[in-house]
Amino acid sequence: MSQAIALQEYLLDAGHTVEAVLLGTGSPESVPDYFREAFPDKMHIFRSPWLLRTPNKKGIYVGRTLLINLFHAPDYFRSISDIRRKIERAQPDVVFNFYELLGAFAMRKIDPGIRKICLGHHFYLYLNRSRFNLGPAWHRFLLSLHSRLIARSCDQVLALSFKQEQGRDAIQVLPPLVRREFREMNHSPGDRYLVYLLQEGFSYDLLRLARTNPGFQADLFTSLNPDIEIPEGIRLHPFDAEKFRILMSSCKGLITTAGFDTAAEAAFHGIPLLVIPTHNHFEQKCNAVDIKAKGLGQAVSKVDRINLEQMSASDPVEYRKWVNLAGAQIIKCMEK
Repeated sequence: MSQAIALQEYLLDAGHTVEAVLLGTGSPESVPDYFREAFPDKMHIFRSPWLLRTPNKKGIYVGRTLLINLFHAPDYFRSISDIRRKIERAQPDVVFNFYELLGAFAMRKIDPGIRKICLGHHFYLYLNRSRFNLGPAWHRFLLSLHSRLIARSCDQVLALSFKQEQGRDAIQVLPPLVRREFREMNHSPGDRYLVYLLQEGFSYDLLRLARTNPGFQADLFTSLNPDIEIPEGIRLHPFDAEKFRILMSSCKGLITTAGFDTAAEAAFHGIPLLVIPTHNHFEQKCNAVDIKAKGLGQAVSKVDRINLEQMSASDPVEYRKWVNLAGAQIIKCMEK
């Protein structure tokens, strides 16, 4: 969603228009307000596959996720038809697909005169499979299969990467898409850490960690209302995009699950970064390896392995130059 907002900014700056935004989700009520506000009167929501979380809310079930989504296949076929109708009705010059499988199936039968571009950091992992030879082989196979299915529906594949690297064939490596409000943000480090854990089960671990580190001060964004005593120095916040950005601008460091976008935003300012991959989530394991290898931050497998002393600022100069090329490169790809 963050990438889609950044893309709209680049398109509008170049004089283009955004006709419609199609969002796939397994839970329509969970779409955040900041995303709805970015696309007033343009957004259409459809049902799409979702990840089944483990009871401890620290990871996902891969096999069970496949099975439960197969059960919902009739809903997904209807979504594919709905997506295709909306694209045909809008008749855009270009359709961008942010790694959405149902969108990829829908795009295979749209007007051949519409240019189709798919983009996502997952394609970088697919492009460099030898670097991410970790975890169960069938998890790697699933990511590879998912990427191939989407890539075959598009005229151009854009692989988002933290660092400029060589692409191949129809896959071009592009910078992360970072929203303007984060690119223009001024960061001045304070005394409090910023914590965003997509898997809420990690939040309990963090609260336990805070009890053993009395000097640890942090702002924790979570949807949980823990039924335990909150340690002194910890402040809980429901997710609010604007508050999150404000607190990032003065944070001492960022602790987060190993998603791509939040890490990309923090790295733009060299903010000390520590990521924790969601359990059993192959993509996040790869992100953690990539973040550490490129010197953007540290990675641990569990909250209790966090070592705050190892968190240090990175030099953002070269990374920032790379990210600032994103808009021009996107437009160039679109206008070929």
